Amino acid sequence: MTYNSNPTIPIIIARNPPSAVTYDLSIPHRVTITLPLGSTWTSGLHFHQTHDEYLCLLKGTVRVRLGDEIHILTASNHSPLTPLEIKVPKGVWHEWSRADGDVGKDEEVIVVERTDPTDGDKAIFFWNLNGVILKAQRTTKPALAPAWAFGLALDIWITLNLFAIFHMLDNIPVLLGARELFIQWGLVSRGSWAEALLSELETAWAVVVLWAAEKVIRVLGEGAVRREFTPEKEYKEWMNRRREKGGVGL
Repeated sequence: MTYNSNPTIPIIIARNPPSAVTYDLSIPHRVTITLPLGSTWTSGLHFHQTHDEYLCLLKGTVRVRLGDEIHILTASNHSPLTPLEIKVPKGVWHEWSRADGDVGKDEEVIVVERTDPTDGDKAIFFWNLNGVILKAQRTTKPALAPAWAFGLALDIWITLNLFAIFHMLDNIPVLLGARELFIQWGLVSRGSWAEALLSELETAWAVVVLWAAEKVIRVLGEGAVRREFTPEKEYKEWMNRRREKGGVGL
């Protein structure tokens, strides 16, 4: 079964090297992510506040950080009938990418992401995330604009839009990395109250920064979720979910 209410908006989105990736949004409530050989793509260290996430490894070898633990996982170690699926509980910092070590470097990686609750936000997230990035790549510099000013303005536009999407669709990046630095420098030990405090501060800082970015985008007349990037049917369904939760559909 495939879905897309607007054929002008792709259900398969590809981005170029070096962080090459393909997002397949053709099956409702899940996203199939393919990383070709040599891709430097990473999910980035992030967490979710309202969703548990599941990563199902169909092919290849991945490096997964889950909390403070690092796992190297290979699909061939599991039966195709019962592929490996990892649960990422809400609130847990996590990141995944290719693991190009001795095993897995010569094959593509395929991972299916889904969430609980199954509400359709995962696909909305990737449509709008890639919409912003690909639109920025197509944007050309005005003839009279200095290159540095155009580049700076474009970077700010991308960052504000991505942060607004992260905030609205429950994908919170770890922005500072202070906890990791303090641990590396030996100033904080794992499992201590100081580490827990730093984690809470980093979480709060990320949420506040993303909230502020989303408000700026609203003031500029844009929305985190936009019709130009989202199929109409799925956009309307998302708006209805927002209204049911008491939110504003932007």
